[in-house]
Amino acid sequence: MVAGRFDLKVLRSWWMPLLLVAMLSTFLFPVLTVKAEGAPPQNVLVLHSYQKGFAWTDEQSDGIEERLKGAENAPVIYTEYMDWKRYPNQENLKQLYQTIKLKYHNIHVDAIITTDDAALSFALKYRQEILDDAPIIFSGVNELGVDNIPDKRNITGVTEKIDPTRTIQMALQINPSIRKVYVVFDNSESGLSTGKLVMDRIASLNQRLELIPLNRLSSEQIVQNVSGLSSDSIVLMTTYFSDSTGRIIEFERFASELGKRSSVPVYHIYDFALNHGAFGGSLISGKIQGQTSAGLALRVLQGERADGLPIVTDSTIRNVFDYNELQHFGIPLNKLPKGSEVINKPFSFYETYRTLVLGTIAAFAVLLVFILILLFYVQLVKRMRSNLEISNERFSLAAYGSDAVIWDVDMSSMVYYFSDSWYELLGYERGEINESHGGWREIVHPEDAEQENMLRTQHLEGRSSYYYAEYRMRSKSGEYLWFQARGKVLRSAGGGYIRFAGSMVDVTDRKGYESKLQMSYQELESTYEELTALQDELMEQYKKVVENQELLQASEEKYRLLAYNDVLSGLPNRLSLSEELTNFIEEHPGGQAALFFLDIDNFKYINDTMGHTFGDELLVKAGERLLKLSDGRCRHFRFGGDEFVILIKDVEGYAEVIYYAESLVQGFSEPFELNASSVHISISIGISSYPENGTNAEELLKNADIAMYKAKEAGKGTYVVYGEEMQQHFDERMIVEHHLRNAIANNELSLQYQPLVDTGSGRIWGFEALIRWNSPVLGFVSPLSFITIAEDCRLIVPIGEWVLRKACRFMRELQAQGYEGYHISVNISVVQLMLDDFTDMVLTVLGDTGLAPEYLELEITESIFMESFEAISSKLEPLKQRGIGIALDDFGTGYSSLSYLKQLPITTLKIDKSFIDSIDTPNNMSLASSIVTIGHDMGLNVTAEGVETQEQLAFLERTSCDKIQGYFISRPIPEKEVAGWISGRPAG
Repeated sequence: MVAGRFDLKVLRSWWMPLLLVAMLSTFLFPVLTVKAEGAPPQNVLVLHSYQKGFAWTDEQSDGIEERLKGAENAPVIYTEYMDWKRYPNQENLKQLYQTIKLKYHNIHVDAIITTDDAALSFALKYRQEILDDAPIIFSGVNELGVDNIPDKRNITGVTEKIDPTRTIQMALQINPSIRKVYVVFDNSESGLSTGKLVMDRIASLNQRLELIPLNRLSSEQIVQNVSGLSSDSIVLMTTYFSDSTGRIIEFERFASELGKRSSVPVYHIYDFALNHGAFGGSLISGKIQGQTSAGLALRVLQGERADGLPIVTDSTIRNVFDYNELQHFGIPLNKLPKGSEVINKPFSFYETYRTLVLGTIAAFAVLLVFILILLFYVQLVKRMRSNLEISNERFSLAAYGSDAVIWDVDMSSMVYYFSDSWYELLGYERGEINESHGGWREIVHPEDAEQENMLRTQHLEGRSSYYYAEYRMRSKSGEYLWFQARGKVLRSAGGGYIRFAGSMVDVTDRKGYESKLQMSYQELESTYEELTALQDELMEQYKKVVENQELLQASEEKYRLLAYNDVLSGLPNRLSLSEELTNFIEEHPGGQAALFFLDIDNFKYINDTMGHTFGDELLVKAGERLLKLSDGRCRHFRFGGDEFVILIKDVEGYAEVIYYAESLVQGFSEPFELNASSVHISISIGISSYPENGTNAEELLKNADIAMYKAKEAGKGTYVVYGEEMQQHFDERMIVEHHLRNAIANNELSLQYQPLVDTGSGRIWGFEALIRWNSPVLGFVSPLSFITIAEDCRLIVPIGEWVLRKACRFMRELQAQGYEGYHISVNISVVQLMLDDFTDMVLTVLGDTGLAPEYLELEITESIFMESFEAISSKLEPLKQRGIGIALDDFGTGYSSLSYLKQLPITTLKIDKSFIDSIDTPNNMSLASSIVTIGHDMGLNVTAEGVETQEQLAFLERTSCDKIQGYFISRPIPEKEVAGWISGRPAG
């Protein structure tokens, strides 16, 4: 296309210098070559356990895609998300199964990459049925999950190995004075297991570090605590998605707040905490896990068997620190362990590109030499330039007038040219994105790049008569513009490439409403054919609009269903009840209704002993039974946990309400069959009536809730109708709970000690510790009142530990004063026994106070054992093995059988006071004697409570009862008077 002529003699006289320049240019700027593709790409299905946007999943996905797309023969990537964290149910699995079965029935899957356990389980179950029995490469599965894979045929992958030891070693290298490690984890099942694993690994280092778990604190308390830590401490954060109150916590927000407020560095386990307050550490990288698993997948695609590749266990860790956090705590870079990665470090051009800078200077020196040489040829260039300007002027005018972009590729050097229109449309300056050497590919939309490359390759390989493609390119402002590109390659006589050129037209306006449709690449032969094609496209668009409208309606219905219904049981939720009750009150101002508030008794124990999955199944069965017991006029709701609500409209009378309440109690007396187990439960019901007990949903619910608590206090498994006096009782209960929360901090609690006497020798065996509360506002409060409230609101946990610690310390101090041989007996609540760390807590108290285990006896009521026999026995057995006495209190008032009694890890039976009070009657005398005999036959000691008369004492001596206590011996004695009371009395 170059116009004009020039002197051939001049050109011949200077051909040697020009050849030299061309050769050096070739050396400095290597020619790019077009690589023809071989066989069609293979297909890889990436199956994620969780949703897109979840940090851990996104990191793994980025690593997988980066590694696969960067391969020489990149496979086609198909990605699916199970969303298992938000929807862990069978309906989700069924929907995913149908989706994959339909979507991939015509696509051959060559390899499957799974992230985390749920996706691996799904792939193992269905790969032979719907996924071409493809090899599986897993990522993000821990060692236990790998060991539990039932069929390891054609499977490999990358394990997620949690090991904080390297992080602790790095922290000690930075700050050798560290003595305390505060460990942050939540109380979920996975959070507790992760927290225990982390602390066990740290303890194995033998660095004499004190480990302080923070899972019992709320998120606000954790932030407050770490804000005042001393310099010999660090914070180590694992995973944290809910605090001790059960609130769901946004990890990034909480981590950022923790890092901001902490007075010491906050180390982490996972690298997705970086830029969210993480100081650093040896971090598990989801991206590296994804890259590693993708690398294994590429080897499988190249012909290796998956089960022939070793499972990767130790290559997904980053030793990384945040520069901003280092500056915040004044830690210089030279204190970091060798080889540590530092992020957010201020950019230094010279340090980063030192080689490039020196190379550039050298290149400039070489270019300067060439410039001096080229100055000799200026005259020649001017003459050539004059002719080229004329030609370019014609070319530019034609190109500008055509409203199209002209592009051209020199196939020998792979240098690209674009006309001015291209720069005007996209807003770039020439050379700004290195477009002449392929930089234009970087601004092609990622979703269109693969298709464009395939169409280009097809034409270059001769499989299409001309090149035609539609794709988006990113303008300088960030907006994507659609282009329709056409072109044709010019070949030499030998079939080689010479030049590839064509045009581009901006079709953004048209593609705005038909972006998902592909344009026909054939030219329209007539106006009629064009109109016909347009009509077909419009009809298709209309159908799409109709389909989208139907999908929108279905989506709205689904979201409404989720908003107004409980996910687990399918029953309407609190929002549904509020609307329905409000509508009823507005539409029936003179009507009557009853509200039943149901709570499953002891459901927490079922959850703790049988597991949350079992508990969820029980809740579903309970909802189904409520519907079965309905008379057709009831509306049933679930509020979460084990709480259900029933609304009966148009109630005709009080008798109807009572009859239905009794039918509910009776209906739940039948056992539930779950996983081949029969489960017996009872329910407590509180009832409020409209309009007598409230004129709105909130008031009716509150009063029904109060009545339900009254039913639980009445013994559970019954119902109570709300009365105004209950509100006063409830308010009084709240007042007691309010003051009880500060009782320990305000030193309002004290212990008194009631002696226990050995009947055989008459010596003092020891004392039972009895708690007393003297409130400056409420006065002396009976233990019978506040102990029950403390158990309901879980204040019994700190109070119980306080009692145990104070009683053990008192007994050790008494022994230190020379009063040796005395024992201490302490009552234990069921709430304490259900804690996972109960056994450790008791042993810790003994270690802290210095009291030998054989001088401590724990008293457990008979009913507690029967509620959670196996769970409690497993915690008491280790204590018994260490010499701690276990007394079964109030024996004879419960319902334990002799077969159960033999299995209990106890050392003592305590006869309930009710048997001793009526010992003067022959039947009770015989029964008390029998209890002593049974206890002795089973190798147990027997203690009698409530001995108040000489006759009672004489009878118990005749029956050989081992120990007695009661007012006949002594009333409970204040702590400061005990030493004086026992002075001169020998210990048993």
